Amino acid sequence: MGGPSIARRRGFTLIELLVVIAIIGILVALLIPAVQQVRESSYRAKCQNNLKQLGLAVHNYHDTKKRMPPYFGIEPVGGCGQYPWCNRSSVYGGWFLHLLPYVEQSALYNMIDAEVKQANMNENVVVGSGGGGGGGGSWVTVTYNGHTYTYWTGGGGSYTTTQVNDIWIEGAHQATFAVLQCPSDRSAVDTGLVYNYWGGSSYMANWNAWGDGTSAMWTPAQRFAQLTDGLSNVVLFGEAYQTCDSLGRIALYSWFYHTFGLDWYGQGNTLMFQVQPGLGKCPTCCDNWRAQTAHSAMNVALGDGSVRSAAPSISQVTWTAAMLPRDGVPLASDW
Repeated sequence: MGGPSIARRRGFTLIELLVVIAIIGILVALLIPAVQQVRESSYRAKCQNNLKQLGLAVHNYHDTKKRMPPYFGIEPVGGCGQYPWCNRSSVYGGWFLHLLPYVEQSALYNMIDAEVKQANMNENVVVGSGGGGGGGGSWVTVTYNGHTYTYWTGGGGSYTTTQVNDIWIEGAHQATFAVLQCPSDRSAVDTGLVYNYWGGSSYMANWNAWGDGTSAMWTPAQRFAQLTDGLSNVVLFGEAYQTCDSLGRIALYSWFYHTFGLDWYGQGNTLMFQVQPGLGKCPTCCDNWRAQTAHSAMNVALGDGSVRSAAPSISQVTWTAAMLPRDGVPLASDW
């Protein structure tokens, strides 16, 4: 008698295997964009929440001090205004420095404030120098996006010893802040630093809303009542690349490094934002005189604390009206 028969197993043929592989490839190709879309949606929500937190911080500051933080300068101010020498015992820096206690960064703010008061100095001070020789220095000219800067370099072989104060102290200059990090910002590095020294920012303040329109970097702090177009009609914050055309957006020091609504010459502007620009130097790459977004639309925080997206199709007229807080021009339907 023969034993029970055993069915013969048949493996995949080459054609069947290729078909299975092709099906898997198609499914992966369909799945990747969906995964990317979900991830970008999460990143956009995170970015909008960051802007919301910044807007709320400004409102809490205003509730306490009856004015917005200074765009740049000291707080409290001195007899001659926002200049650092007007009150050497006041902390000195950009708008985010003054918002630190309102974004759960009181410990850092208190550390900076204590150092400034102890030293009675809010800027770095040269306390010694030496060397020399090798020439007396020279003028250097550089150009970024059509704007030219000329500065003096010291003579060869010379050196200075600097006493650091205020936001330049250890533990302050390199501090990074989650509320300033947009996860879609392609220019940001893992350390969160710009210039490998300063904590960076993916957001900038619209100088037109933070200033009086005339005083450039030293503009006095504004009250909400001075934004006469209404808080819901004014852009307070916008997005930015942390590094744009060699310019790093420093978290604690806004002047020169934050160029949203303000240029090097102290003139206000309402230049249209960029959507997903490149990172190098090219006609469509990041222009540091503008705001830029890594998303498909520009996320902004308005003066009333709300957050919305401005589409790339928005007209320059509408964008200008949203950037200017007291021009009396209503926002058009494309807003």
